[in-house]
Amino acid sequence: MASGATTPKLKGVPKDRRVAFKDLREWIAALEAEGQVARVTEQVDWKFEIGTILRRTWDIHGDASPAILFENIKDYQSPAINKLFAGTFRSWFRTAMMFGMDPRNTSRAEIIQMLKRRINDRSEHIPPRIVKTGPVKDNILLGDDINLEILPIPHWNQRDGGRLVGTFHTVITKDPQTGWVNCGTYRMMMMDCNTETGIQLDPASQHIGEHYYKQLEEDKPMEVAVVIGQEPALGFMSCIPTVDPLNEMEIAGAIRGEAIDVVPCETVDLHVPANAEIVLEGTIHPKERKMEGPCGEYPGYYGNIPGPKPVFRCKAITYRNDPIFRGTLEGHPINEDHMTLAIGHSVYAWDILERNSIKGIQDVAMPLDSCGYATCVVSVRPLVEGHAEIIASALWGSKATIWAYKYIIVVDEDIDPWNSEQVNWSIAWRVAPGEDIHIWKRHRGSRLDPRVPPEDKGFQDHMLIDATRPYHWAPREIWGTEGVGKGIPLKFPPSTRPASQICLDVNKKWDSYGIKPTKEYMGSPEGMMRHWWTDEEIQRVIDLKVMP
Repeated sequence: MASGATTPKLKGVPKDRRVAFKDLREWIAALEAEGQVARVTEQVDWKFEIGTILRRTWDIHGDASPAILFENIKDYQSPAINKLFAGTFRSWFRTAMMFGMDPRNTSRAEIIQMLKRRINDRSEHIPPRIVKTGPVKDNILLGDDINLEILPIPHWNQRDGGRLVGTFHTVITKDPQTGWVNCGTYRMMMMDCNTETGIQLDPASQHIGEHYYKQLEEDKPMEVAVVIGQEPALGFMSCIPTVDPLNEMEIAGAIRGEAIDVVPCETVDLHVPANAEIVLEGTIHPKERKMEGPCGEYPGYYGNIPGPKPVFRCKAITYRNDPIFRGTLEGHPINEDHMTLAIGHSVYAWDILERNSIKGIQDVAMPLDSCGYATCVVSVRPLVEGHAEIIASALWGSKATIWAYKYIIVVDEDIDPWNSEQVNWSIAWRVAPGEDIHIWKRHRGSRLDPRVPPEDKGFQDHMLIDATRPYHWAPREIWGTEGVGKGIPLKFPPSTRPASQICLDVNKKWDSYGIKPTKEYMGSPEGMMRHWWTDEEIQRVIDLKVMP
């Protein structure tokens, strides 16, 4: 998929070609074979420089940004732990690779559908496989030997309150009553003591919060394992929300087509991937708090002030020989986690709509430029008047509204919700502002919204833009499918979308015209309505399967 490409209409999920990457190292080797990794051998400072390098790479190279392996970190010379890997998922190409899909012939919509199927088809979930030992047990530190500063933990942003141990890790916890295991990613900042970190968790909206709340009721510490440097499927699944309380390790097994090998921890009753690079074991007491923050947040601002957070106390460190630390940078879009959250939240929103029996949904997109959180665009074939309001009510009634869905835009089925140009075109000419824009005041919302003053954190105004053609309009003969007074009367003026045999004939002869793009250009080399010109799409309009 080329940078800047539009998403063609979904034609079905490709045939499975699942790939079980054994560990992070095998994943890096596969990426290198595809030219997707940059190795930085120049010495870099863990304090600010690594973060600045990543920021410049993503800001300038965008979707063409490589993953980066830093191999020479200041203060961490060999044989110390001296490697850091970042940027796997700042790329649709690499995300498709992780799913076993052909990255050169895969659309964003197909990636969303693939993940949706992997999450919801529980018959394909593969539980982890317990083994006796693995590379993660090469080195075991206990008691007084524990020191988190042996890890090349970056201080990513200059305004961050400290070094972030956990940014693209997997935090494993277990329900004390049912045994349900959750794997998630929750920010962890080092504290003054080199055996403690803060942890960002929310009892109201996160699955770890459900485990945490039960421990709070029993006044008992919660056992935790923190996996750093896992194979890619578990890392991806740890970042995204699911509607149901599922074990993300089993979904990762479905993505891979093979179980993840796990070993028991040394000090807590949990299992961790045998081939992980690093594991931190410890506990979180639900009543203990220490000051933590601030950090650059996912909207791209420092929206939160320092505050009291739960404390993770490390009881053991296990790691491979010559381990690779895994992390990522948070901040303005587009980051690695924005990509994973955009994909994950799109599936989550789609699931919410389907579970509320809302019909006609064609596609759901959480645009990357709004960080995979703030804006949700839903493509729908309208079936009733007020269809857009039904969609908004379902999404705003879900627990994800605490973080996402500040803006909901509903478009017709002919609009690709991942294509911002098409969405803007739809807003410009299918919206009557006084009729189709609705604002709901002071909803529960993201406390990280920089536009909300500190005293009102946790509340937002929400907006729905109904950018669908007006459902209640009567058909008019002047808008005939074949011209004024000709063909089938339509409810809305027909567009200039190609829909004739002439268009199909031009497609057949296109190569003979000798028209080539210029070698130099500004902006995207691909047009806003590129997918309209496939034979299939032209025929769909001719057959009135899509309104002209």
